[in-house]
Amino acid sequence: MNEIILNPQELGERIRALRLKKNKTQSYFADMLYISSSYLALIESGKRVPNLDLLIHIAKFTDVTLDYLVFGDDPKCDPLQMTFTRLNDSYDKKKMEQALKLAEFYLEMTKEDDGKTK
Repeated sequence: MNEIILNPQELGERIRALRLKKNKTQSYFADMLYISSSYLALIESGKRVPNLDLLIHIAKFTDVTLDYLVFGDDPKCDPLQMTFTRLNDSYDKKKMEQALKLAEFYLEMTKEDDGKTK
């Protein structure tokens, strides 16, 4: 069997990059994960490796798969799809239908606006 070695430095760098992509401070991100900002700093620097429960929370909050978070590139990781799945799991069906209708309306409006400016 192939041995898989987790690289804490790379994991920490990915977590930091995902946090920055979300435009969140260490303090805010740590609060969302129910950990201290000093512990998050240790994780991001590669000095600590989070447990599985925390990895799951980070993956859900940043809309990536655990595979991406732990191992790096995951060609199946589509952040837009992950966001949609998270939202779909978080809200009831009626609210999701309303949100999708609103999004569709907005997209139609922007399509019309794009046609007028050309």
